[in-house]
Amino acid sequence: MRELNGIIPVVLTPLTEDKSIDVEGLIRIVEFLHTKDVGGLWVLGTGSEDMHLSLCNRHLVAQTVCEANNGKLPLILGTGFFAMDEILAFMDLTKRFIFDAYHVMPYNSNLSLDRLDWFYRYIADRATKPLWMYTSGNWSKAVTPEFVYVLSYHSNIAGIKFSNTNTKDLLDVISLAREDFQVITAVASQLYTCLELGVYAHTSSLACCLPEPMTEILYDTDYALEKQRILNDFLTDMAGNTKKDNFLQAADEKYILHLRGICDTYMTDGYREIDDEEKRRLVRLLKEYGYGKFIG
Repeated sequence: MRELNGIIPVVLTPLTEDKSIDVEGLIRIVEFLHTKDVGGLWVLGTGSEDMHLSLCNRHLVAQTVCEANNGKLPLILGTGFFAMDEILAFMDLTKRFIFDAYHVMPYNSNLSLDRLDWFYRYIADRATKPLWMYTSGNWSKAVTPEFVYVLSYHSNIAGIKFSNTNTKDLLDVISLAREDFQVITAVASQLYTCLELGVYAHTSSLACCLPEPMTEILYDTDYALEKQRILNDFLTDMAGNTKKDNFLQAADEKYILHLRGICDTYMTDGYREIDDEEKRRLVRLLKEYGYGKFIG
């Protein structure tokens, strides 16, 4: 598969008022990201609300994004269902689409590392595209650098998205990258740290709606640390909105996309939408931290 470099947005999933997939909004998101200096698309990840989407809706998202991207950017497509038969069914439904690889979040956090090893090998052996491991302390069982090392030599495992706040583990896993095995990291607040540790690609759902502050940190090396600190202060203040109820901040991020004229703010059932007071607060924060210039 193509190598991932730079900022990799986690593509949000826009919805209509009746909770169906907003196909036109999804196409606009892809077209918007094509105009930004991003290095690929991470589709149907946790920030995409994938855990609340049916097989049918995920298939529609995959088809829409793959067709809209049409091979322009590297595209990693999520098949992280709880049930193995749905993982395999999704891969069968999407195998003819134009994309680079699958990623899988193992949502059963009770599996032992031995069973997680079996889980990834079982899927990789059956996947018609390369497979990416996908781990996050917020959503799945933590894996060790040793675990990653062993699986990195499976012939159909192409890389890992390693989301972790433990700097030593980050460094150890990043050091496992080879020509045939990529390591990318996650979380907007950790971008500068991960770049300094030697990573070449970094994912974030914030980059779907507000890629500019992250690409500035990537490319403006003279002021990268200062810009990371500003971004982190913004993220801390923004966390006073929907994060306390939803954990993920897709509601706030969808509102930023709405301000950019791309899609509406509807969320999948279970997550609440941003309210009017939070909208006003978010607009104020965008202006206060200098990000209003990107919104227009």
